[in-house]
Amino acid sequence: MTILIALLRGVNVGGHNKLPMQALRSITEAQGASDVSTYIQSGNIVFRSPKVSATSIAKKLRAAIHKDFGFMPDIFMLDHDMLGAVIKGNPFAAITDDPSKLHVIFLTQPADKKRLKDVETLLSNGEQVKAVRSAIYFHAPAGIGRSKAAEKLGRVFSVGTMRNWRTCLKLEELADALARG
Repeated sequence: MTILIALLRGVNVGGHNKLPMQALRSITEAQGASDVSTYIQSGNIVFRSPKVSATSIAKKLRAAIHKDFGFMPDIFMLDHDMLGAVIKGNPFAAITDDPSKLHVIFLTQPADKKRLKDVETLLSNGEQVKAVRSAIYFHAPAGIGRSKAAEKLGRVFSVGTMRNWRTCLKLEELADALARG
């Protein structure tokens, strides 16, 4: 068995793509997963899975969600080590005292540095952005609500899914607990 983390994109956002977390846990268990837990309502799942490809699990989850709820969210799969690497790779660890002000965009492939330069031109209010492999870290001390850079990040890297640092740390905590138990 391996520990996987699934990040669903665009679930329960603005009243769209409603998916109760209990239903998501049941759907995940129906795919052969065990020790399934979810965190908050935005589609974060941590679970044990038989040794099958993460891509295969994501496809099955998407199909089951589509069958039961009528939409097919993008699903980003990470194993425990990959999530740990994202946590350890935080280039802003020394300056991030408020985990709600740091966000990570998870991508399926390394970030395009040229496209990231377009975002950098819009940084303001102490914002910083940095790509490390297939994660983009965005530190926004004033928040992302009115950030032009955050808006541009969402458009330029629309194939990713964003989580705040608090969520990343909680998912790591859940995955660590599974690894110990």
